[in-house]
Amino acid sequence: MKRGEHITLEIDRLNAKGDGVGIFDGREIVVPRAVPGDRALVYLRRKRKGRFEGVIDDLIEPGVERVDPQCVHFGVCGGCRWQDIAYEDQLQIKETLVRRLVAERDLSVDHWRPILPSPVKNFYRNKMEFSFGSSQDGTPQLGLHMRGRYNRVFDLEACWLQSDVSNRIVDSVRTHATRLALPVYDLRNHEGLLRFLVVRDAKRTGQVMVNLVVARYPDDGVDALLEAVLADLHEEITTCIVTLHSGKAQVALGEEEFHVRGEGHMWERCGEMEYAISARSFFQTNTLAAERLYETVCELAGDLAESDVLDLYAGTGGMSLHLARLARSVTGVESVSEAVDDARRNADKNGITNCSFVGALAEELLSDTAGEPLRYDLVVVDPPRAGLHKKAKRGILYLGPGRLLYVSCNADTLAEDLRDFVDGGYEILVAQPVDLFPHTPHCEIVVSLRRTQDWKSHSID
Repeated sequence: MKRGEHITLEIDRLNAKGDGVGIFDGREIVVPRAVPGDRALVYLRRKRKGRFEGVIDDLIEPGVERVDPQCVHFGVCGGCRWQDIAYEDQLQIKETLVRRLVAERDLSVDHWRPILPSPVKNFYRNKMEFSFGSSQDGTPQLGLHMRGRYNRVFDLEACWLQSDVSNRIVDSVRTHATRLALPVYDLRNHEGLLRFLVVRDAKRTGQVMVNLVVARYPDDGVDALLEAVLADLHEEITTCIVTLHSGKAQVALGEEEFHVRGEGHMWERCGEMEYAISARSFFQTNTLAAERLYETVCELAGDLAESDVLDLYAGTGGMSLHLARLARSVTGVESVSEAVDDARRNADKNGITNCSFVGALAEELLSDTAGEPLRYDLVVVDPPRAGLHKKAKRGILYLGPGRLLYVSCNADTLAEDLRDFVDGGYEILVAQPVDLFPHTPHCEIVVSLRRTQDWKSHSID
């Protein structure tokens, strides 16, 4: 077996990234966009670290029936991997994957709940990050990355994930950037101007934020570009920001923001709460499904009338403020200063006085708790995809709250962290998957844990 060959392969499972995996001649073959039960003619495209990656040349027998994808970019774009699979089948595949990853860590869950679907399947995202690129003749491109090609961008015709206004913004920015002959930032020589376009689209309020990330500013070309785009979209864009990013890292963040229109944030409603969201602030990307997520968190939290809650990785206060309506007090911890400012503004906006926010890294704050008495009845964590920092886990185990709620968008790192908590004296009561990401292998999982008699105060060092 070697690169360039064709093999007939049965897909028996998904890996943690959501790619299909089959065994041929005793070797694992990874096949993106394949799902369990597929029997396919697979072309072996490349070999990495002894493992082959293939692509489907012919789907001989599908594990689940395929449907016609709605997006013209499907198969090229790195986003909607499962748009050719009916949504009901997507949910079943996700639930099976989550349960398997947890079971592989030899973890016992008292009660698995069925996955909660997203209220909408298309146009659900409230944030999209678009990248600039250059065609062979130097014409600016604006769109998304090709799957597996992080240095290649394709021109976006229309995306089914965010909104119609988002698609019109992309078209307007690309049109005027081409007309003005503005140079795109080049990753090889680190020259050029245009880097990213980030659009935030509030689903409940209709507010829209445009954030143009550039390599230098002030700049007459950038001003001319935004003036033309704002004229095209009129009042549909409520907030417009320029972010200066002069560093080499290819991220849509920068060292300084300039407010072209609005106050630098937009407002969104989620459940009964209103939230200010700034350019750098984290907010769940599917507002309507996030309402179900927060309802689930509050329900699994139980009776909090006499409880003090610690919410780690609090973002703009999404869960903190919902829990504060039920709890005696809530302390939210967030490392991004702009998000902390938003969270405090959100508490004031919603008239919540028993919720405070601390600007700090979770692991550093917890490392400073040595010698303090037990303060929190419930700890809630919603870490990045990489999971909890080991110092954060040690800090939580040192505090030993009676209950713990873990919210995760990565079942693999979730399972790894759950193993540590179970070994540290906790038991898993309920696991509830909630789908916030239709057409992808990802979902959120809410897990409730309870301290057992096996827990002993752990060293924080």
